[in-house]
Amino acid sequence: MIYKKLLAFQKLGITIKKGNTNPHFKNTYANLNEVLDKVTKPLNELGVLIMQTPNKDGLETSLFDTEDDTSVTGFLPFTEITNPQKIGSNLTYYRRYSLVTMLGLEDEDDDANVASGVSEAQNNNNFKI
Repeated sequence: MIYKKLLAFQKLGITIKKGNTNPHFKNTYANLNEVLDKVTKPLNELGVLIMQTPNKDGLETSLFDTEDDTSVTGFLPFTEITNPQKIGSNLTYYRRYSLVTMLGLEDEDDDANVASGVSEAQNNNNFKI
């Protein structure tokens, strides 16, 4: 069953390295190749196939268990789809974000805080258990 295999994958504790810098926002990020390099082989060894299929409305990401045909699927709609370069950019971002999210990968994503001007200390102070 796909969920047991995804649990086995998460137990591997795979983390994604933020090795690229966005000069516009001056933040770091993990590129798509980093994500694919870290997840494809371990998933394939568990019998899980990654399929990312674009259509006219967005990107569908599916994780298939090749042994019992169960799957998990997510969909992200495209934004700014009037320009081919922006569609290509959407594909790259969406492929990366879909996999990171669906697989529960550790990715120290500070994009939202950097863009909004919220520091890590402010963010931690606002969260209380």
